[in-house]
Amino acid sequence: MKKFSSTLALMALLTIAALANAQNPRPTFIDSDIRLVVDYPPIATKAFTTTPVLPLHKGAVQPAKGIIGPLGLTQMWSLRLQSFTLGGQTLSVPVIGSVRCSNFSDTGSFTRVIASTTSIKAALQPGQPLHSGAYLIEATQPIHAGETIPTLLVTFSDKFFIFSIEAAPQTQQKDLAPQPRLSVVSARATPADRAIALEAWQTSTQSARSGLYTK
Repeated sequence: MKKFSSTLALMALLTIAALANAQNPRPTFIDSDIRLVVDYPPIATKAFTTTPVLPLHKGAVQPAKGIIGPLGLTQMWSLRLQSFTLGGQTLSVPVIGSVRCSNFSDTGSFTRVIASTTSIKAALQPGQPLHSGAYLIEATQPIHAGETIPTLLVTFSDKFFIFSIEAAPQTQQKDLAPQPRLSVVSARATPADRAIALEAWQTSTQSARSGLYTK
């Protein structure tokens, strides 16, 4: 009964915050936490190895900041950050987060985003995708063998995607959405799955560059 009452209180708090946010465009923050229900080990193939910046094991709890939007909780980011150097500038990214993407109405689940690094073992060229294990690797710029790249590991529905935090240079077509410099996509993923993963990537990188995590 006590647990049920606590759940109702949290739901009421989120509803009030969402209503306030609908009238005020500035984000509303709440204290929260991220509880891991599975392990997130490194992913390794002959062509790459992706390693979360922090060991993330089932049962671990990361204190977090929740962000409320008009529809309720939209983002949740760990208070613990990892700093990366990109283009001579430092960017701080939460070690783990959850994003409410456009598939939420169908799945009822948030998309997980994990800060990581990816070591590339084979040279990559634009327009020359490489298959490695259960993954398809693509680059929008040349990537050298042995290069280590700051990445976001995006996962939902037991599918994994790895995107460089750094975006490719903007094309002349300004209406095109930004794309990562490096993309590693699960072979089981559909185009719709990839679109959801890129949505989470874009939300995460935009939030980092706007300083949202440190407000």
